[in-house]
Amino acid sequence: MTSVTPMIRVLAVCARRPLPEANLTPPERKRYSALPGQARKEQWLASRHALKLLLGLTGVSPDTSRYTFPHPRISLTHTTGAGVAAVAVGGINPCPSPSRKLGASPPGPRGRWGHLVGIGVDIERDRQAPADAARFFLDERERAWLSTVPAAARATEQIRLWTVKEALFKANPGNRHTLLRDYSTHHAAARSGRARGPARHTVFGYATARLGDAHLSIAAAFHPAPATRGRNTPVPAITFDEVAQRISKTLSIPVEELTPGTTLRELAADSFRLVEMAVDLEEEFDAMFTDVELREVTTLGELADLVHRSH
Repeated sequence: MTSVTPMIRVLAVCARRPLPEANLTPPERKRYSALPGQARKEQWLASRHALKLLLGLTGVSPDTSRYTFPHPRISLTHTTGAGVAAVAVGGINPCPSPSRKLGASPPGPRGRWGHLVGIGVDIERDRQAPADAARFFLDERERAWLSTVPAAARATEQIRLWTVKEALFKANPGNRHTLLRDYSTHHAAARSGRARGPARHTVFGYATARLGDAHLSIAAAFHPAPATRGRNTPVPAITFDEVAQRISKTLSIPVEELTPGTTLRELAADSFRLVEMAVDLEEEFDAMFTDVELREVTTLGELADLVHRSH
């Protein structure tokens, strides 16, 4: 599968079976033999199977012993019966010479939010998780949203957010002294969007999807590119008409019906549709605003002002 995370293309491969031991290179076999326990070895073989397939697709050497993790362009994860590998391919030739190694030489591929410095992937199958476990990886705002989810869907949403947090953690090259709660999604209900981390100079994006009975999340970390505008050059204004045109396209509403006084409640009774609209506006106008700021907005005129201020 291919995931698009803030203008960076990420290719992900899922392997349902462990890699046959006979297919290991001598260096891989040495690593495999040093692993403790049969369960750990089976997980290693599953993730390395996915990685070998992925490296073959991108045209680089499939010897996985060349790579150590965390890696700025590659990430691995596994769950019962499946291993997943992901690689950032935006900004590189997807079919380089077979002898080429995916290196870590900066700067990484350029996305809308800056230069890529890391990616992360995580997969978890649906299961019942203790409700009070959420406090260990969700912030207060995310837990408040989770409490509004219907009881029948709450456990699966909690698992989804767990994979998002794990992917964000893995994407951060400076994660050594951080916790999952240090990473915060802008809109907990959104299946893709921006996130914050402990380092102000790092911008995060993520995307999550269903993969059979599991949640798969991919995240990317960016260092913003140096500003090209002069200090005294004003930031171009984002007009109400531009915002209205985008909302018209997203919600399939004639733009003539949208005015600065139109309320968000009139636009969509479904709060999730409003979240989708907000995420789309952030992507389109390269803006960043929080759930708290969005909840204070009642009309399209106020929303257009928020998008401009957050640009």
